[in-house]
Amino acid sequence: NGVLKIAKNLIENALKYSESHVEIKLSLEDKIFRLTVSDEGPGIAPNEKQAIFKRFYRVGSEETRKSTGTGLGLFIVKQIVDKNQGKVTIQANTPSGSVFQVEMNIS
Repeated sequence: NGVLKIAKNLIENALKYSESHVEIKLSLEDKIFRLTVSDEGPGIAPNEKQAIFKRFYRVGSEETRKSTGTGLGLFIVKQIVDKNQGKVTIQANTPSGSVFQVEMNIS
């Protein structure tokens, strides 16, 4: 199921990079599914926000990365969202971290 893959990838990323806790919000209103995953990790630089959805892209460099991964999680999220004519956005979390939000019509 696409929704489950999206949730799994976003939550796994948030847990991997968060310094303390992760907040997950799910809603369904007028056939619009909305998932918001917020973390308190290091965040994503503005110049990398579009690149993170590319296949195999990973934030930072091999020398500075503290976690392992393939760089496919957010690529998969974006592919599923696009296939379902949805949208995925990323914003900075205050005071640190990221907020990912996915919206899709599930009619």
